[in-house]
Amino acid sequence: MHLASLISSCSLLLLLGALPAWAANNDPLEKVIEGINRGLSNAEREVGKALEGINNGITQAGREVEKVFNGLSHLGSQAGKELDRGVNDLNHGLDKVAHGINSGVGQAGKEAEKFVHGVNNAAGQVGKEADKVIQGAHHGGAHQDGSTGHHGGGATTTLTSGASVNKPFINFPALWRSVANIMP
Repeated sequence: MHLASLISSCSLLLLLGALPAWAANNDPLEKVIEGINRGLSNAEREVGKALEGINNGITQAGREVEKVFNGLSHLGSQAGKELDRGVNDLNHGLDKVAHGINSGVGQAGKEAEKFVHGVNNAAGQVGKEADKVIQGAHHGGAHQDGSTGHHGGGATTTLTSGASVNKPFINFPALWRSVANIMP
């Protein structure tokens, strides 16, 4: 009997030794802890994915911001070029105006010079005619032999030729063209 009791004690010890392992597999607390661990692992993976997505989003946003700044830089460059072009056009227009004014003033000066020259010529002609009239008056009594009063026979005066002393010496159409050329 001694052997039977030894076998039964060993079996009991084996059974008791195996019992905690078997009991641990069915322990609800162990299952809860295992579920929490699995959930934390899944959450950690999801947080990793979220952080990776946030990082990718920030990188993409950085690229978009860079594109915006590049666009603004290009726009500023274009605006500068357009401003330069506008200033150049304005300078060109002002040069044309100044040239036109100078041309118009020059033309007006030429026309004024023609006018003064014409006035001088007219005054000279009037003086010549007055001299002729005076000479004719002095010689009028001496030539009563039927002469026409012309000295030398072929000379004509502005009064007898039909030329007008009142003809304008300023060429107004030319002056107007000069002024009109000023306008761009």
